[in-house]
Amino acid sequence: MEPITDQPMDQPKQKVKIPCNHMLLYIHLTQSYSYCAVCNGDYGLCYYCSRCNFQAHSECIEWPDTIDHPSHSRHPLKKVSPGTIDYTDGKCHFCREELVDPMYHCSLCNFSIDVNCWRHPPQRTIYQPKSHEHTFTLMPRKITFTCNACGMLGDCNPYFCFECGFMLHKDCIDLPRVININRHDHRISRTYHLGHGDWGSCGVCRKEIDWSLGAYSCKRCPNYAVHSKCAIREDVWNGEELEDVPEEEEEIEDPYKVVNDKEIIHFCHEEHNLRLGGDDDVTGYEKMLCDACITPISSDPFFKCVQCEFFLHKVCASLPRRKRNIMHTEKLDLQVTKAGEYNKCISCRKIFDGFRYCSRFEKFDVRCGSISEPFHHELHPHPLYHILSAAEKLKLCGACGKYLHYVLSCTVCEFNLGMDCATLPRKVRHICDAHDLSLHHVPGNSKGQQLWCDSCEGKLDPSVWFYGCDDCGSTLHIKCVLGDFNHLKPGKKYGEAELVVNDGMTRPFCISCKKRCSFPSFLKATCPNTLCEQRWGFPSFLKAASPDSFVLFACSMDCAYDKYFMLWFYEVDY
Repeated sequence: MEPITDQPMDQPKQKVKIPCNHMLLYIHLTQSYSYCAVCNGDYGLCYYCSRCNFQAHSECIEWPDTIDHPSHSRHPLKKVSPGTIDYTDGKCHFCREELVDPMYHCSLCNFSIDVNCWRHPPQRTIYQPKSHEHTFTLMPRKITFTCNACGMLGDCNPYFCFECGFMLHKDCIDLPRVININRHDHRISRTYHLGHGDWGSCGVCRKEIDWSLGAYSCKRCPNYAVHSKCAIREDVWNGEELEDVPEEEEEIEDPYKVVNDKEIIHFCHEEHNLRLGGDDDVTGYEKMLCDACITPISSDPFFKCVQCEFFLHKVCASLPRRKRNIMHTEKLDLQVTKAGEYNKCISCRKIFDGFRYCSRFEKFDVRCGSISEPFHHELHPHPLYHILSAAEKLKLCGACGKYLHYVLSCTVCEFNLGMDCATLPRKVRHICDAHDLSLHHVPGNSKGQQLWCDSCEGKLDPSVWFYGCDDCGSTLHIKCVLGDFNHLKPGKKYGEAELVVNDGMTRPFCISCKKRCSFPSFLKATCPNTLCEQRWGFPSFLKAASPDSFVLFACSMDCAYDKYFMLWFYEVDY
């Protein structure tokens, strides 16, 4: 078809009738390397017939004024614009997409469809023996019904089984039969009728399940079930149908080999044996950190290397090599961070060293990677679950007052807990107090109270969590107690900088904020004079490491890393 040349401004735009009855695709014009058959334009979305080599913008096509549709045979449908009717829900009756101009509508029945659903009407009958033994027939009228597959209310044309009386949404007929989800260790199978039983709540959203409707259930766990729509959420299911895939028990390698009653060989430290420490060893090693979770050994049972300074909590030594996690749809692998490297946890957003649980593209620290449901926290009376889906909005964390995506939520009250706050140590030690500090919060209305941090001497908001001493009454900000580097191990080098414990007689000045480093640890690096002169102009507090270099310190991540220039404090931008 020859393209029509541009028309004068005073003439109406010409349109063309579709020259065939073939299936049309809706594509970008650039994909067909051609032009609109009407306006000769080479951009925008168009309808395209590959058999006739025809393409035209929707606005350049002369759509018929009235049409007949097999799913609405009682009345013809008239072409209208969405803005001319204000009593519809604004969505196509079949695909549930937003209606755009042109659309077709029956004002007597309040029935609307878009052009795509007219060009490609839904199947009148569907027979899928793997899904159901009978044929589903599309009902010719719009009704309000409860879908037997997903249990959700529908207001459209359902597919109906005359043998069983089941009514289904169109997209529920093709639900996968057998799947794995990240909330359960076994496969779950779909059924249109769950059956009577003590099913409890959905394993994902934690809401009630109607046993008279369809859902997914586990053959091994008699009381476990999940709503159909919850099971196929993109943050719960990886998209793989497992019906024809044989189920084989995965052989997961043990994290360590037993040498004797007291010694093991761990996969992360195979060169030396690890020996189980007794109660007498705790006092000497209480300041040492576990090389897996980078938290103090404290009074927990632990393993110590017989030849070097390597420690593992007994719990961390038993972490599985592979496991499912509520934050990811694939199984995660336990890995060890290489020397000089660090990671950033995808859920709590903290930088960390030590062990990590990994997918192909994402990393979780072992604290977030080990969280399972239900999650219990001593500062909240009810169990918590990861209910928020990938498509939902951010939730307010009740511990820090920030809006976050990765949260654990309470099904009893309106409380959410961010992953960073959920994994905070319950008890810590700090130089400001001789006793253990524990997590605190002030319940109820705390507007009349004013607390102060004993470390930075700044105001402390009682509506957020903080560390406090039950013996002395001291209160401290969480950041003042932990700092930014609490999941990195002091004494290690990260790039050109070394992490140093802040336990000297005097605290050094930070090169960025120009304040004394007040956190438990800081980064220390030696930098050439040229860098110091270029970026800071030799502040008076700089200490010379040699005639050609100075020692620099950074107290936090904000001070250590310039996000705008993407530079560490010891680097220079050429």
